[in-house]
Amino acid sequence: MPVGIRRIRVLHGIGKKRGTIHRYTWVRWVVAISATLGIALLPWTGTLRLDLWRGRHMWLGAEVGLVDGLKHFAFPFLGVNIAIILASRFFGRYLCGFVCPVGALNRLDEWIRFRFRKNQVVRSAGDLIVLVTCSTLAFVAFSFWTDVRVLWLGSGTAMAIAWGALLGTTASLYLITHGLGMRFCREWCPSGVYFAVLGPKSSTGIEFAHPETCTECGACESVCPSDLKPRDLFDEDNSREGMGLYPKGLTDLGLCVRCGDCVAACEGTTAANDGPTPLRFGWLKEHDTSEQDEPQGEKEALR
Repeated sequence: MPVGIRRIRVLHGIGKKRGTIHRYTWVRWVVAISATLGIALLPWTGTLRLDLWRGRHMWLGAEVGLVDGLKHFAFPFLGVNIAIILASRFFGRYLCGFVCPVGALNRLDEWIRFRFRKNQVVRSAGDLIVLVTCSTLAFVAFSFWTDVRVLWLGSGTAMAIAWGALLGTTASLYLITHGLGMRFCREWCPSGVYFAVLGPKSSTGIEFAHPETCTECGACESVCPSDLKPRDLFDEDNSREGMGLYPKGLTDLGLCVRCGDCVAACEGTTAANDGPTPLRFGWLKEHDTSEQDEPQGEKEALR
């Protein structure tokens, strides 16, 4: 199964051969870090925060009551979810591939496990980096629900509850990252199920646009975090059996997280060849019904 060491080894080997960090990697980290920082600033600037400790709920820098605070929390949340529904329905699961902080955290842990696998001391330092990152994300989530000063100024009971919530969230993130990794994204993430159900088809994504230049090396399948066949995402016969929280019958196109790892691998393995890269990432071509009516033998010959 293309997770952990095998997946990252292929990506690392291709990247080392290329000599530069792939553009999708840059975009992924810039988007993920920027989105996380933007969300983290909301409670700290008083833009949006509920305070379950002292009841000082904030909205746009002003203190409001609990009911108003919940309203201001609920309506932006609803608006964001509507935007996510539309984006997932028409464009696919880019939130999973480029925005999700848990997905970025899983990738960081994958890289550390591979990069430092031969040195236990350095590996321990890498694990500490992952733990600190998990605690930072937990702190960001915690700050939305209460004034963080409860951690050192609250009563004994309040401090115990606050520290329990913070440490529990940190431990959960660390166990997900260190224990499941990309398997969590592929099988157990409830948001991923939500997005996959919303976007079984979309207008953008991965397409096997130039089969004539494909070397059939299998690198694209080796690096796919969703364990898909990137060259056959439009094959309706590839609908999955249920796995984890994912129901039976989801198409590969809906399960694709649009991370671009397969395209990066494809570009790396075919860079020295003439002709366009077999896999491409972007607006999908129209797949008309006449193509489906062709005899199976002719379709195989065209491949």
